[in-house]
Amino acid sequence: MEKSKVLQVRRAALKPARVADAQLDHLEHMIRSLALTGNQKAFACLDRAYWKRRLATLGDESDLVSTQRARVLRLLDLLAQDHAAGPGKAAA
Repeated sequence: MEKSKVLQVRRAALKPARVADAQLDHLEHMIRSLALTGNQKAFACLDRAYWKRRLATLGDESDLVSTQRARVLRLLDLLAQDHAAGPGKAAA
């Protein structure tokens, strides 16, 4: 019984999915820009680990619907694919 109360409180603390849309749109725009740009120096202070943390935080703090979760997974895949595309792609 105590565990279910904790889970209910945790669920109530999540931001609604509609609030996450603006953040997800921004993250999608920035990550796609990172993946498509040839100028990696423009993103030097915002490396892939930063964007992965932002996506993880969005998932942890928001009650995402299935389509939003799918977008997050696609963005994580895009970060991983771009990172694997060649040496020197990852910012330190």
